[in-house]
Amino acid sequence: MRSAELAARIKETETNYDAQAKLVRTPLTATYHTALKPDAHPFVYALYPSTCYAYDLLQYGGEDYTRKAAAILEVVMSCQDQDSTRATYGIWPYFYEETLDEMDRPDWNMADFHGKKLLMILKNNAQLLPQPLLSKLRDAVYHACRAIMIRDVGPHYTNIAIMGAVVTLLGGEVLGKEEFRSYGEQRLRRFHAYTTGIGTFSEYNSPCYTPIAIEELQVIYSQSSSAEAVEIAGQLLDIAWFMIGRHYHAATGAWGGPHSRTYRTALRPIEREFLANGLAIESSGPRCPEKYRSLFDSSEERYYTEPTVLAVETGYQNYATTYQNEALTLGSFSSGSMWNQRRNLIGYVNAGDGKVVSVQLQFLKDGKDFCSAIFTGVQSRKQVLFSFNLATDNGAWHQDLDIINGRFRAEDLRIRLLIGGDAAALDIPVVQDGARLAAQLGATALQVEAVLDNSGYGPLSAQAERTADGVNLDYVIASGEEREFDFHALDKAVWIFILSLGEEQALPAVTLKPDGMWLTASVRKGDDSMAITVPVVPRKTKELYRDNRIQMPEALKQQLS
Repeated sequence: MRSAELAARIKETETNYDAQAKLVRTPLTATYHTALKPDAHPFVYALYPSTCYAYDLLQYGGEDYTRKAAAILEVVMSCQDQDSTRATYGIWPYFYEETLDEMDRPDWNMADFHGKKLLMILKNNAQLLPQPLLSKLRDAVYHACRAIMIRDVGPHYTNIAIMGAVVTLLGGEVLGKEEFRSYGEQRLRRFHAYTTGIGTFSEYNSPCYTPIAIEELQVIYSQSSSAEAVEIAGQLLDIAWFMIGRHYHAATGAWGGPHSRTYRTALRPIEREFLANGLAIESSGPRCPEKYRSLFDSSEERYYTEPTVLAVETGYQNYATTYQNEALTLGSFSSGSMWNQRRNLIGYVNAGDGKVVSVQLQFLKDGKDFCSAIFTGVQSRKQVLFSFNLATDNGAWHQDLDIINGRFRAEDLRIRLLIGGDAAALDIPVVQDGARLAAQLGATALQVEAVLDNSGYGPLSAQAERTADGVNLDYVIASGEEREFDFHALDKAVWIFILSLGEEQALPAVTLKPDGMWLTASVRKGDDSMAITVPVVPRKTKELYRDNRIQMPEALKQQLS
């Protein structure tokens, strides 16, 4: 397959290829799993990008590219742990400079990622490679399949659940291993049942991972010999494209929220490219079904909510609500940790003259997104009533890799509305009136007010600051010299806010009703009434997810009935 797009990708990667090491060299940007630090290792030999480069070279073809790909694959496969007695069996480290034992925590997803690319080489490019190398490739895919089966990821982990099904299903077909093939088919069947039970992907509306899920499902749909697997993949592709289409906002070109996981608030080039290819008249990659294409051009008003988890499994439900009109899109979850990859409340606004402004809610510890802050919210069209509680068993920057259990040292804690996107290029007037902050985003008004400030850390301090990247609307909880924080020692810690985007009238009145250790905040506006009920004191994360309550507006309730 020779295409201009593939040739351009190869040319770009070539600039980072080290012919002596036979690997691709990249800046060290990973923050999870690796123990390497950028100051000591500003550049690293990255194994998975090298595997992808080898795959691209073979796809393009030609004697020189085939020889280079073979050399890369020899090095990459030598880094896989093929000792079945070890916990890291079947996976790869991130970098050539760091063994699996030296990593902070090995990433078991590498069996899925490498396994998929090596499998595609075996399936589609085997005729280009010598027999000894093919034997090594088959062994590497075999060990990756074994590792995937041992780990046995559940269907809630959307992209890895699908990718593992791809590797084992097609790996079984290519290697002639019925055990693998049968496992992959069963895994896909289980994922389908789980997803249709919810009605959508549990890794909900993710700009970074939904394209991966679609690409993996497309592989099954187009290449598996299992009629059942092909049918299931087609149904899941339909769910995925519908989810993207109804969140896409034509006026801003934004993938509207909320987002379970994303790496950037604005779409990355790779995500824009995926959407452009999917909507192109002719494309070699996954294409959006014809019946959903109009969703990507529509400026009609949209207002809907849907569940995002299987409540019988979790013990609670998390709803995702989206509102869109011709000028803006605003989305929110009913609950979630304030992890840096999650967007519990996110908006995008057409600010005029081709400028797009984003509005992202954050809870920050020393300037970094803080996992131990737990969001609860309910949305009525262009308004969101939301709160923050503190978790006593969560992490700082990551909920698994950086556990602090509610005790840590810090200089600064604050709640922020980050006005970004093209905001730095715009004049954005900001008005502060006590606990209320208002900003004008072109013709669209943004307002937020702290209606309850109840913590042992003293009163919130509202402030606005223009930065090189945009505007920060902040509510400062604590700032100054580094100090100890202990959420277990607090007898109160809850903050409640009301926000509107695109409303010209004043923010609605919020009624607060205490009830022992609980507090209910409500907005009464007929069918648009909404409320949240949250505890006053910090609790464990799952208790907050399970026990915090929302009352939806009537229009959203009817959608769920």
